[in-house]
Amino acid sequence: MQTFYIPFVFSLPFFFVNFLFAQQKGFTLSIDNGEIDRLLINAPTSYSPALKKATPAVVAVTTQQVVRRLYPGGSSNPREEFLRRYLGIPNFNNPRIEEEMVPAGIGSGVIVSPEGHTITNAHVITDPRTGDLVEEVSVLLSDKREFQAKIIGFDRSTDVAVLKIESPNPLPHVSLANSDLLEVGDVVFAAGNPLGIGMTVTMGIISATKRTELGVLEQEGSYENFIQTDAAINRGNSGGALLDARGRLIGINTAIISQTGSSIGIGLAIPVNMVQKVLTDLVQEGGIRRGFLGVELAPTNDGSGAIVEKIVQGSAADLAGFIPKDKIIKVGDRKVDSINQSRLVISQTAPGTKLPIDVIRSGKKITLFVTLDLMGSKNIISIPGIMMEPLTVENRLQFQIPATTKGVVVTKSTGDAETFKQGVVIVEINGYQVNSVQEVEEQIKSGINRFYVWYRNKYRFLAYRVP
Repeated sequence: MQTFYIPFVFSLPFFFVNFLFAQQKGFTLSIDNGEIDRLLINAPTSYSPALKKATPAVVAVTTQQVVRRLYPGGSSNPREEFLRRYLGIPNFNNPRIEEEMVPAGIGSGVIVSPEGHTITNAHVITDPRTGDLVEEVSVLLSDKREFQAKIIGFDRSTDVAVLKIESPNPLPHVSLANSDLLEVGDVVFAAGNPLGIGMTVTMGIISATKRTELGVLEQEGSYENFIQTDAAINRGNSGGALLDARGRLIGINTAIISQTGSSIGIGLAIPVNMVQKVLTDLVQEGGIRRGFLGVELAPTNDGSGAIVEKIVQGSAADLAGFIPKDKIIKVGDRKVDSINQSRLVISQTAPGTKLPIDVIRSGKKITLFVTLDLMGSKNIISIPGIMMEPLTVENRLQFQIPATTKGVVVTKSTGDAETFKQGVVIVEINGYQVNSVQEVEEQIKSGINRFYVWYRNKYRFLAYRVP
C-alpha cells in the first residue's frame, strides 16, 4: 500500500463544564467537552439538525499565485522581419515578461470563531514546489459570501494553518469537542469542498485513533497523531471539518492513504486538541510555543516507552536529574509507549509547565519533576545551567521573596552560571523590567548584558556576557 500526501494544488488527491465560550486574547472559542451518548438505544434517523448548525462554518478555500509569463515580440511574418532588419527599423515589439495572478489550488477550511478565525491545512496555503506562502487566499462561505483572508500563521510540523477573515457581523462557527474522548466506532462526518464542487458531507465512523509514524507529513520533526476514518475524503477536502454526531469539530481532514489517489476509505484528520494548541499559539503568541525537555530518545525493545540516550546540558531534563538509560513510561497523566508519543505529549505542553515524568531506572519506577523549556529558546544557550520561572506564591515562599519584588526567579542552577544562584530574582535586563521567561529571552543580547537582580533581601547590578 502506498501513502499519498496530496499537495494543495489538488488538496487531498479543559474546562470545568461541558460547554462554554472561552474568551481568548482576540477571539472566542465555543468549547463543548461533553462525551457522545454511546448508550442511545434508538439511533437517530437523521443527523440533519446537527449538520445544519455546523456546516455553515465549513468553507471553500481558494488560492492564487503570481506567475511570470514571457510574451514574444516582433512580427510573425518572416518577410516583414527581414525587411525590418534590412532597413534598420527598430523593433518596438520586444519580448516582454508580465506578472499575472493565476489560480493555484482549491481546498477547504472551517471557521472556529465569530471573529473569523479559520482553520485549514498548511499545505493548502503554501506552494508545494518552493514552500512559500501563496499570494492570495479567498474564503467562500456556503451562503456565497466571499472574503479575502489574511494568513495569521502556519505550522508545517502539524500541517495546520490559521486564516482570518473580516466581517461586520459575527460569522458562523463550529463548537470544538475534546478529541481525547473519541472512540473507535463513533459516527463522524467529513465536510468540505471535494474536487471543488461545493459543500459536501460524507458519513463514516472512527476507524482508529493515535495513528503515528505513517510518514504522511514530510516535514522533518513533524508530529503525527491522526484520527483515521472511513468517511470519504477526496481531493479538495484538505483543511475541511471532521464532525461528530453532535456537529462538533473533532478534527481537520488532511490526507488519505490510497494506491490510486482517490478515496478508498482510509482518511486521516488532525485531532482538534492539537489544532486548538496551534490556533491559540499563533493568535496569542504570534508563533508556536512547544515544551522542550532536552533529551535524545531511542525506541525500546518491548514497545513500552522511550529510552533516554543523550541529555542536553543545561536543559530541563538535565536540571530535573535525567540520566542516560532512563526509560520514560509516563508524561504527565499520559502513559507513553513510543518515542513519538513522548514527543507529542511534551510538545503539546506549554513551556514553563511543571510536569511529572515517570521513568524506569535500574528496574525501579521513579518520578522526576520537570519545568519544560521553550523549544528553540535562547535560554539554554544564553544562560547555561539555569532554570527560570515567573514569580508565584509557591516559589516566593520557597525562596522567601517579598511581595514587592517583581521579576523572574532562578529555581535551579547547575553551577555553570554561578552568578545566577537558586533564589536569584532577575528584575531588569539592560534597563527593561522582565516578568516572564519570554521577556528575559527577548531582552538578552549577545555580549555584555546588565542585570538588576534581587538576592536575599538585597538588590544589585551585575554584568553577564552572553556568547
